[in-house]
Amino acid sequence: MADHISVRGAGNAVAVPRNVLFAGLIAIGFANGSINRAIQLAIQDAGSALGRMLGVSIVAWVALAVAFALVGRSPARPATRADLAVAGALFLLFLFPAAPASWLGLTLLGAYLALGETPGSSSRRGGIVLVALTVPMFWSRILMSTMSDLILTVDAILVSAILTADRVGNTIAFADGWGYFWIAPECSSLANISLALLCWVIVTQTGAPQRPVKFRYCIAAVLAVIAINVGRMALTGISRAHYELVHGALGNVVFDVVTLAAMVGILFAGMKSAQRTTARGRHDVSAA
Repeated sequence: MADHISVRGAGNAVAVPRNVLFAGLIAIGFANGSINRAIQLAIQDAGSALGRMLGVSIVAWVALAVAFALVGRSPARPATRADLAVAGALFLLFLFPAAPASWLGLTLLGAYLALGETPGSSSRRGGIVLVALTVPMFWSRILMSTMSDLILTVDAILVSAILTADRVGNTIAFADGWGYFWIAPECSSLANISLALLCWVIVTQTGAPQRPVKFRYCIAAVLAVIAINVGRMALTGISRAHYELVHGALGNVVFDVVTLAAMVGILFAGMKSAQRTTARGRHDVSAA
């Protein structure tokens, strides 16, 4: 018995291509998981929302496009019964109006592709990128909600050390004595760390397998975004005027772009290093 499913229409049997099936699920799941938050940001502050779209969060859009393209261009084999069973279960998750259900579904879909496909295949690489995408969009927020006190305290310790200012928990005194400011969860370095990891996954899964970007460049990108975020919060705490400037819409855009440039620059350097290493290896082989 064949293990794929055909859909009958107008008297003809039409196989369901698994690449189209899973690419469609990626689009549906991402839309359901992000639309409500995008609307809320636009209502609260349209300028800030636009800035986020043009800044660091563009990494999430790139990851979505990469995952969609990698899965969509995989061989158009007919979907198996297992594929359709998984797709049906995921579609039910996507029907829930709560965004977490969609992000959980996308995580499961990415894991299904990453673990069930041939190593190095387009669909497997797309699944890996999809799982990585759900980290900054969902799982890092879950981690923040459960460990926010510890995570924010670490940020606050670093900022207070730079300002040499008093600290109580994640509340820090302004350097000019004006008062205190609070490090909110959305200001934590954790979100940028997850984006740096996502950038590295995108680069490794879209580059040539024989020229992988080494993990030390990922570590360097993580350290860079932490330094930038902590530096930003330290500037915020110099005075009330600095707070209003750095913490405003313009400040958000500037620091998001700087963070994006740091991540991309470091990983680009990793790509060039990998290319040089590969070129030297080929030269050594030909010389021998």
